[in-house]
Amino acid sequence: MFPTALQDGNPEVTDAQFVYYGVIGGNITVPLVFQSSGTWKMFCREECEGENILINTTDVRAQTGRYSIEYEIKSVYVLSVSISKLTESDSGQYSCGLAGSSSSASLTQFVIVVAEALLDGNDDQLKHFDKETGSSLTVGCSFKQPGNRAFFCRGECGGNNTLVHTDNVKAQRGRYNIGYASHTDPGVLYVSITQLTKSDSGRYRCYLGGSSREFEVTVTDVIPSLTGQNQYGLYVGLTLTVTIILVSVSVLIFYKKRSSKRKDVPVETQYADVTEATDSNKLTHSALSFLNKARVSPNNASCSNTDEVVSSVSRKVHFKDFSPVSTCKASNYQNLNGATRDQDQIYSTLKIPDQTLQTQS
Repeated sequence: MFPTALQDGNPEVTDAQFVYYGVIGGNITVPLVFQSSGTWKMFCREECEGENILINTTDVRAQTGRYSIEYEIKSVYVLSVSISKLTESDSGQYSCGLAGSSSSASLTQFVIVVAEALLDGNDDQLKHFDKETGSSLTVGCSFKQPGNRAFFCRGECGGNNTLVHTDNVKAQRGRYNIGYASHTDPGVLYVSITQLTKSDSGRYRCYLGGSSREFEVTVTDVIPSLTGQNQYGLYVGLTLTVTIILVSVSVLIFYKKRSSKRKDVPVETQYADVTEATDSNKLTHSALSFLNKARVSPNNASCSNTDEVVSSVSRKVHFKDFSPVSTCKASNYQNLNGATRDQDQIYSTLKIPDQTLQTQS
Protein backbone atom coordinates (compact mmCIF):
# COMPACT_ATOMS: atom_id res chain seq x y z
CA MET A 1 0.00 0.00 0.00
CA PHE A 2 1.12 3.52 -0.74
CA PRO A 3 2.34 5.29 2.45
CA THR A 4 -0.09 7.89 3.83
CA ALA A 5 1.91 9.43 6.69
CA LEU A 6 1.40 13.19 6.98
CA GLN A 7 2.73 15.78 9.39
CA ASP A 8 0.85 19.08 9.50
CA GLY A 9 0.32 19.20 5.75
CA ASN A 10 3.88 18.14 4.82
CA PRO A 11 4.13 14.50 3.74
CA GLU A 12 6.86 12.06 4.61
CA VAL A 13 8.63 11.64 1.26
CA THR A 14 10.19 8.30 0.29
CA ASP A 15 12.60 7.62 -2.57
CA ALA A 16 9.92 5.67 -4.49
CA GLN A 17 7.50 8.60 -4.74
CA PHE A 18 7.09 11.28 -7.39
CA VAL A 19 7.33 14.67 -5.66
CA TYR A 20 6.00 17.95 -7.05
CA TYR A 21 6.39 21.32 -5.41
CA GLY A 22 4.25 24.44 -5.35
CA VAL A 23 3.95 27.70 -3.42
CA ILE A 24 1.00 29.01 -1.39
CA GLY A 25 -1.28 31.05 -3.65
CA GLY A 26 0.20 29.60 -6.83
CA ASN A 27 -0.89 26.85 -9.21
CA ILE A 28 0.52 23.42 -9.86
CA THR A 29 0.15 20.99 -12.78
CA VAL A 30 1.31 17.39 -12.60
CA PRO A 31 1.65 15.56 -15.99
CA LEU A 32 1.41 11.77 -15.71
CA VAL A 33 2.28 9.38 -18.54
CA PHE A 34 0.38 6.15 -19.22
CA GLN A 35 1.26 3.36 -21.61
CA SER A 36 -2.30 2.64 -22.70
CA SER A 37 -5.41 4.70 -23.33
CA GLY A 38 -8.55 4.75 -21.26
CA THR A 39 -12.04 6.17 -21.16
CA TRP A 40 -12.26 6.85 -17.41
CA LYS A 41 -10.09 9.53 -15.82
CA MET A 42 -9.75 9.80 -12.07
CA PHE A 43 -8.06 12.31 -9.77
CA CYS A 44 -8.09 11.55 -6.03
CA ARG A 45 -6.67 12.66 -2.71
CA GLU A 46 -4.80 9.63 -1.33
CA GLU A 47 -6.79 6.49 -2.23
CA CYS A 48 -9.65 6.74 -4.74
CA GLU A 49 -12.62 6.05 -2.53
CA GLY A 50 -15.55 8.00 -1.12
CA GLU A 51 -15.01 11.71 -0.62
CA ASN A 52 -11.34 11.39 -1.61
CA ILE A 53 -12.39 11.27 -5.29
CA LEU A 54 -11.88 14.81 -6.61
CA ILE A 55 -12.74 14.16 -10.29
CA ASN A 56 -14.20 11.04 -11.95
CA THR A 57 -15.08 11.61 -15.61
CA THR A 58 -15.12 10.23 -19.18
CA ASP A 59 -14.61 13.71 -20.67
CA VAL A 60 -11.32 14.91 -22.12
CA ARG A 61 -11.42 17.92 -19.83
CA ALA A 62 -13.19 18.41 -16.50
CA GLN A 63 -13.07 20.78 -13.53
CA THR A 64 -14.44 20.69 -9.98
CA GLY A 65 -13.68 23.77 -7.93
CA ARG A 66 -9.92 24.28 -7.78
CA TYR A 67 -9.23 20.86 -9.30
CA SER A 68 -9.04 20.15 -13.05
CA ILE A 69 -8.02 17.34 -15.37
CA GLU A 70 -6.97 17.19 -19.05
CA TYR A 71 -6.33 14.14 -21.26
CA GLU A 72 -3.99 14.29 -24.28
CA ILE A 73 -2.86 11.66 -26.78
CA LYS A 74 0.64 12.26 -28.12
CA SER A 75 3.30 9.63 -28.65
CA VAL A 76 2.13 8.51 -25.23
CA TYR A 77 -1.06 9.01 -23.24
CA VAL A 78 -0.75 11.99 -20.89
CA LEU A 79 -3.17 12.80 -18.12
CA SER A 80 -2.44 16.18 -16.51
CA VAL A 81 -4.03 17.14 -13.18
CA SER A 82 -3.97 20.67 -11.76
CA ILE A 83 -4.72 22.50 -8.49
CA SER A 84 -5.14 26.28 -8.45
CA LYS A 85 -4.72 28.74 -5.57
CA LEU A 86 -2.66 26.35 -3.48
CA THR A 87 -2.95 26.33 0.30
CA GLU A 88 -0.72 24.69 2.87
CA SER A 89 -3.36 22.02 3.45
CA ASP A 90 -2.98 20.93 -0.19
CA SER A 91 0.31 19.30 0.74
CA GLY A 92 -0.16 15.57 0.73
CA GLN A 93 -0.50 12.43 -1.35
CA TYR A 94 -2.58 12.07 -4.49
CA SER A 95 -3.60 9.38 -6.99
CA CYS A 96 -4.41 9.62 -10.68
CA GLY A 97 -5.80 6.87 -12.94
CA LEU A 98 -6.66 6.09 -16.56
CA ALA A 99 -8.59 2.96 -17.57
CA GLY A 100 -11.46 1.47 -19.54
CA SER A 101 -13.71 1.65 -16.45
CA SER A 102 -13.62 3.34 -13.08
CA SER A 103 -13.32 0.00 -11.31
CA SER A 104 -10.30 -1.16 -13.32
CA ALA A 105 -8.27 2.06 -13.27
CA SER A 106 -4.53 1.72 -12.77
CA LEU A 107 -3.46 4.39 -10.30
CA THR A 108 -0.26 6.39 -10.31
CA GLN A 109 0.59 7.98 -6.96
CA PHE A 110 2.54 11.14 -6.24
CA VAL A 111 3.17 13.76 -3.53
CA ILE A 112 2.57 17.50 -3.61
CA VAL A 113 4.54 19.72 -1.23
CA VAL A 114 3.32 23.31 -0.82
CA ALA A 115 5.93 25.84 0.32
CA GLU A 116 5.05 28.90 2.40
CA ALA A 117 7.27 31.15 0.32
CA LEU A 118 9.55 31.15 -2.71
CA LEU A 119 12.89 32.90 -2.23
CA ASP A 120 14.40 34.20 -5.46
CA GLY A 121 17.18 36.35 -4.02
CA ASN A 122 15.60 39.63 -5.11
CA ASP A 123 14.42 40.68 -1.65
CA ASP A 124 16.63 43.14 0.19
CA GLN A 125 15.36 42.05 3.59
CA LEU A 126 15.81 38.66 5.20
CA LYS A 127 12.66 36.56 4.98
CA HIS A 128 11.26 35.75 8.43
CA PHE A 129 8.79 33.02 9.42
CA ASP A 130 6.87 32.79 12.70
CA LYS A 131 5.86 29.23 13.54
CA GLU A 132 4.39 27.32 16.46
CA THR A 133 5.85 24.26 18.12
CA GLY A 134 4.77 21.01 16.47
CA SER A 135 4.12 22.62 13.08
CA SER A 136 6.15 22.23 9.88
CA LEU A 137 7.85 24.65 7.50
CA THR A 138 8.63 24.28 3.79
CA VAL A 139 10.49 26.97 1.87
CA GLY A 140 11.30 27.08 -1.83
CA CYS A 141 14.61 28.52 -3.02
CA SER A 142 14.70 29.53 -6.67
CA PHE A 143 18.00 29.38 -8.60
CA LYS A 144 18.65 30.49 -12.16
CA GLN A 145 21.66 28.21 -12.53
CA PRO A 146 21.28 24.45 -12.02
CA GLY A 147 23.64 22.52 -9.77
CA ASN A 148 24.62 18.96 -8.98
CA ARG A 149 24.80 19.22 -5.20
CA ALA A 150 22.13 20.70 -2.96
CA PHE A 151 22.56 21.60 0.70
CA PHE A 152 20.25 22.63 3.52
CA CYS A 153 22.18 24.18 6.41
CA ARG A 154 21.70 26.02 9.69
CA GLY A 155 23.78 29.16 9.41
CA GLU A 156 26.84 28.75 7.20
CA CYS A 157 27.08 25.46 5.33
CA GLY A 158 29.83 23.17 6.52
CA GLY A 159 30.53 20.61 9.19
CA ASN A 160 27.72 20.01 11.68
CA ASN A 161 25.76 22.95 10.27
CA THR A 162 24.78 20.87 7.24
CA LEU A 163 21.38 19.40 8.07
CA VAL A 164 20.88 17.40 4.86
CA HIS A 165 22.42 17.33 1.38
CA THR A 166 21.96 15.35 -1.84
CA ASP A 167 23.49 14.73 -5.25
CA ASN A 168 20.13 13.45 -6.43
CA VAL A 169 16.61 14.82 -6.66
CA LYS A 170 15.68 14.53 -2.99
CA ALA A 171 16.94 13.41 0.41
CA GLN A 172 15.77 13.17 4.01
CA ARG A 173 17.59 13.15 7.31
CA GLY A 174 15.48 12.97 10.44
CA ARG A 175 13.13 15.94 10.48
CA TYR A 176 14.87 17.64 7.55
CA ASN A 177 13.96 17.22 3.86
CA ILE A 178 15.42 18.55 0.65
CA GLY A 179 14.10 18.21 -2.89
CA TYR A 180 15.07 19.70 -6.23
CA ALA A 181 12.36 20.41 -8.79
CA SER A 182 14.44 20.38 -11.97
CA HIS A 183 11.34 20.28 -14.19
CA THR A 184 10.60 23.94 -13.42
CA ASP A 185 12.34 26.90 -14.97
CA PRO A 186 14.15 28.21 -13.08
CA GLY A 187 14.92 25.23 -10.89
CA VAL A 188 13.60 25.31 -7.31
CA LEU A 189 15.19 23.71 -4.28
CA TYR A 190 12.65 22.95 -1.54
CA VAL A 191 13.70 22.49 2.07
CA SER A 192 11.47 21.36 4.95
CA ILE A 193 11.56 20.99 8.73
CA THR A 194 8.85 18.94 10.43
CA GLN A 195 7.76 18.88 14.09
CA LEU A 196 9.33 22.23 14.89
CA THR A 197 10.60 22.96 18.39
CA LYS A 198 11.64 26.23 20.04
CA SER A 199 15.29 25.21 19.64
CA ASP A 200 14.78 25.30 15.84
CA SER A 201 14.61 29.09 15.99
CA GLY A 202 17.45 30.62 14.01
CA ARG A 203 18.84 31.36 10.54
CA TYR A 204 18.91 28.80 7.71
CA ARG A 205 20.45 28.55 4.25
CA CYS A 206 19.65 26.56 1.11
CA TYR A 207 22.57 26.17 -1.28
CA LEU A 208 22.76 25.07 -4.92
CA GLY A 209 25.44 25.48 -7.60
CA GLY A 210 27.45 28.11 -5.77
CA SER A 211 24.41 30.29 -4.87
CA SER A 212 22.41 30.42 -1.65
CA ARG A 213 19.20 31.79 -0.17
CA GLU A 214 18.74 32.63 3.51
CA PHE A 215 15.74 32.84 5.81
CA GLU A 216 15.03 33.06 9.53
CA VAL A 217 12.60 31.14 11.74
CA THR A 218 11.14 31.95 15.16
CA VAL A 219 9.30 29.08 16.90
CA THR A 220 7.03 29.80 19.85
CA ASP A 221 4.74 27.69 22.02
CA VAL A 222 1.23 27.02 20.81
CA ILE A 223 -1.33 29.48 22.18
CA PRO A 224 -4.36 27.45 23.32
CA SER A 225 -7.49 28.43 21.43
CA LEU A 226 -10.87 28.61 23.15
CA THR A 227 -13.34 26.00 22.04
CA GLY A 228 -17.03 26.80 21.75
CA GLN A 229 -17.70 25.30 25.18
CA ASN A 230 -14.83 27.21 26.78
CA GLN A 231 -16.00 30.46 25.17
CA TYR A 232 -19.52 29.88 26.55
CA GLY A 233 -18.12 29.20 30.03
CA LEU A 234 -16.00 32.35 29.88
CA TYR A 235 -19.03 34.40 28.77
CA VAL A 236 -21.18 33.03 31.62
CA GLY A 237 -18.41 33.67 34.15
CA LEU A 238 -17.92 37.26 33.04
CA THR A 239 -21.68 37.87 33.07
CA LEU A 240 -22.01 36.55 36.64
CA THR A 241 -19.04 38.63 37.79
CA VAL A 242 -20.49 41.84 36.33
CA THR A 243 -23.92 41.04 37.82
CA ILE A 244 -22.47 40.48 41.31
CA ILE A 245 -20.52 43.74 41.12
CA LEU A 246 -23.61 45.73 40.05
CA VAL A 247 -25.77 44.20 42.80
CA SER A 248 -23.09 44.90 45.42
CA VAL A 249 -22.79 48.53 44.34
CA SER A 250 -26.59 48.94 44.40
CA VAL A 251 -26.85 47.53 47.94
CA LEU A 252 -23.99 49.74 49.12
CA ILE A 253 -25.66 52.86 47.70
CA PHE A 254 -29.00 51.88 49.29
CA TYR A 255 -27.57 51.47 52.80
CA LYS A 256 -25.51 54.61 52.44
CA LYS A 257 -28.62 56.66 51.60
CA ARG A 258 -30.55 55.02 54.44
CA SER A 259 -27.80 55.84 56.92
CA SER A 260 -27.75 59.43 55.70
CA LYS A 261 -31.52 59.76 56.28
CA ARG A 262 -31.17 58.53 59.89
CA LYS A 263 -28.60 61.21 60.61
CA ASP A 264 -30.95 63.89 59.28
CA VAL A 265 -33.87 63.08 61.70
CA PRO A 266 -34.93 66.43 63.29
CA VAL A 267 -34.44 66.94 67.03
CA GLU A 268 -37.66 66.57 68.96
CA THR A 269 -38.58 68.37 72.08
CA GLN A 270 -40.75 66.79 74.70
CA TYR A 271 -42.69 69.04 76.99
CA ALA A 272 -44.13 68.44 80.41
CA ASP A 273 -46.89 70.98 80.89
CA VAL A 274 -48.28 72.02 84.21
CA THR A 275 -51.91 73.05 84.04
CA GLU A 276 -52.38 76.68 84.97
CA ALA A 277 -55.01 77.32 87.60
CA THR A 278 -57.74 79.81 87.17
CA ASP A 279 -56.25 81.89 89.93
CA SER A 280 -53.46 83.77 88.27
CA ASN A 281 -52.06 84.85 91.64
CA LYS A 282 -51.45 81.32 92.78
CA LEU A 283 -50.40 79.52 89.60
CA THR A 284 -47.77 80.22 87.14
CA HIS A 285 -47.18 78.20 83.90
CA SER A 286 -44.00 76.16 84.00
CA ALA A 287 -42.43 74.22 81.10
CA LEU A 288 -39.83 71.53 81.37
CA SER A 289 -38.19 70.81 78.03
CA PHE A 290 -36.12 67.68 77.26
CA LEU A 291 -33.91 67.74 74.22
CA ASN A 292 -33.59 64.33 72.61
CA LYS A 293 -31.54 63.38 69.57
CA ALA A 294 -33.77 60.53 68.44
CA ARG A 295 -37.33 59.35 68.62
CA VAL A 296 -37.53 57.34 71.83
CA SER A 297 -40.22 56.70 74.35
CA PRO A 298 -39.94 58.35 77.74
CA ASN A 299 -39.35 54.99 79.39
CA ASN A 300 -36.43 54.18 77.09
CA ALA A 301 -34.81 57.57 77.03
CA SER A 302 -31.15 57.86 77.83
CA CYS A 303 -30.39 58.86 81.39
CA SER A 304 -26.89 60.04 80.83
CA ASN A 305 -27.49 63.14 78.77
CA THR A 306 -27.82 65.47 81.74
CA ASP A 307 -26.45 68.35 79.77
CA GLU A 308 -29.39 68.17 77.37
CA VAL A 309 -32.03 69.07 79.95
CA VAL A 310 -33.32 72.56 80.44
CA SER A 311 -35.49 73.35 83.45
CA SER A 312 -37.07 76.72 83.81
CA VAL A 313 -39.56 77.83 86.39
CA SER A 314 -40.97 81.28 86.78
CA ARG A 315 -43.23 82.58 89.42
CA LYS A 316 -45.42 80.25 91.45
CA VAL A 317 -46.18 76.65 90.39
CA HIS A 318 -49.20 74.55 91.36
CA PHE A 319 -48.03 70.96 92.10
CA LYS A 320 -51.36 69.24 92.19
CA ASP A 321 -51.53 65.90 90.39
CA PHE A 322 -48.16 66.37 88.72
CA SER A 323 -46.17 63.16 88.20
CA PRO A 324 -42.73 62.80 86.64
CA VAL A 325 -42.59 62.17 82.90
CA SER A 326 -39.73 59.67 83.08
CA THR A 327 -39.04 56.77 85.45
CA CYS A 328 -35.34 56.90 84.77
CA LYS A 329 -33.34 56.51 87.99
CA ALA A 330 -30.77 59.07 86.99
CA SER A 331 -33.32 61.65 86.05
CA ASN A 332 -32.34 65.12 84.95
CA TYR A 333 -35.17 66.67 86.92
CA GLN A 334 -36.52 66.42 90.48
CA ASN A 335 -39.97 65.08 91.31
CA LEU A 336 -42.40 67.83 92.06
CA ASN A 337 -45.05 66.42 94.34
CA GLY A 338 -47.60 68.91 95.62
CA ALA A 339 -48.41 66.86 98.71
CA THR A 340 -44.94 67.14 100.14
CA ARG A 341 -44.11 70.63 99.14
CA ASP A 342 -44.79 73.84 100.92
CA GLN A 343 -47.54 75.46 98.88
CA ASP A 344 -46.34 78.92 99.81
CA GLN A 345 -42.89 78.39 98.44
CA ILE A 346 -41.52 78.08 94.94
CA TYR A 347 -38.95 75.35 94.45
CA SER A 348 -36.71 75.13 91.41
CA THR A 349 -34.09 72.41 90.94
CA LEU A 350 -31.45 72.53 88.21
CA LYS A 351 -29.39 69.35 87.91
CA ILE A 352 -26.00 69.57 86.28
CA PRO A 353 -23.47 66.66 86.09
CA ASP A 354 -21.61 66.33 89.39
CA GLN A 355 -23.46 69.39 90.76
CA THR A 356 -26.97 70.14 92.02
CA LEU A 357 -28.12 73.68 92.59
CA GLN A 358 -31.24 74.28 94.69
CA THR A 359 -32.70 77.66 95.29
CA GLN A 360 -35.52 78.82 97.47
CA SER A 361 -37.44 82.04 97.19
